[in-house]
Amino acid sequence: MNSQIKQGYADAIAQYLASGGKITPAVNSSKAPSFNPNLPTGGLENFQLRKEAEQKGLKSYSTLVPCEKCNTSERSVKTNACLACDRRRARSKTGLSDKSLQDVGLYLLDSGKSIEFTSGGQTYVLKIEVAA
Repeated sequence: MNSQIKQGYADAIAQYLASGGKITPAVNSSKAPSFNPNLPTGGLENFQLRKEAEQKGLKSYSTLVPCEKCNTSERSVKTNACLACDRRRARSKTGLSDKSLQDVGLYLLDSGKSIEFTSGGQTYVLKIEVAA
């Protein structure tokens, strides 16, 4: 290494090296996350935003770095999942939302129709009746 050692430390360093110590170049490990905006989770800033939202009793918060898949910034405080992607996953699991089923029911009620269909060898009738 081409560095100069202060005279007062020369003996201590020589003793450290003699006992098997090794001197290596320093590595800066305390880089601020704000200088690296490409972190997918937003780093420590998003963590702080999430904790503040949790303390305020909010259900969601806006992040500094948007979701990589859908480019929205709204996340759940509870799961830290992107709300738009989370809704999309839920819709794909259930197929139809409650709102969609309600729309089908209103259509059948307005038109006065019933739908007959077959599934697994059995015939079913979908119709609207007044609840008792």
